[in-house]
Amino acid sequence: MRSPFTSIVFAFELTHDGSVFLPLLVGSVIAHAFTVLTLKRSILTEKVARRGYHLSREYAVDPLEILFVREVMRTNVVVLSAGSTAGQMQEILRTSTRQSQRLLPVVDCGGYLVGVVTRADIRGRVAVEGDAVLLRPLGALVRKATVQAYPDEPLRVVVYRMAEKNLTRLPVVERETGKFLGLVALEDLLKARGHNLEEERTRERILKLRFFAPRRSRPNLPL
Repeated sequence: MRSPFTSIVFAFELTHDGSVFLPLLVGSVIAHAFTVLTLKRSILTEKVARRGYHLSREYAVDPLEILFVREVMRTNVVVLSAGSTAGQMQEILRTSTRQSQRLLPVVDCGGYLVGVVTRADIRGRVAVEGDAVLLRPLGALVRKATVQAYPDEPLRVVVYRMAEKNLTRLPVVERETGKFLGLVALEDLLKARGHNLEEERTRERILKLRFFAPRRSRPNLPL
């Protein structure tokens, strides 16, 4: 079960023999070392795995559970004003360095999120209604029923929300006020997971110890 000290206590409670304490200690430590070297899992989870259930790791905390949205969200993003027109939006995007940004948050004069819009949304409205759409304010064209994330949420909650809603990008807003703070994308979550894995490899890296034999002092030879 990979619980050597617990097994020692249980066995000692059953026997009440102080003379077996040292043999129990040695035997339990040897058994624990043997299972660690020969089995991938403890005997309990090994039985579950042999029944066909996938077990990735024992007693592991999901890294996305201890990382929060505020740690990975993007704040340097293109933000559009609700009073600007769709034509002005296209001009802003044409001159912007953030050409890869697909989800465009639209905020009011106070910085509060009104909705989101994409280039595909504008192109679809132009195809249906004509170029007159370019003169309409973005506040009337945005998707107001948005799926949002909050800065104090763990990334695991955001991943589940993305999977449930079939989305890869979410605007981040303050929970109480709805003020826009940034964007979080699926690639941000993957980068955070990769960074966490790299930290784990660094912690688990085995340090190579070098042993140097003491040098013998040479006797002073006559010239």
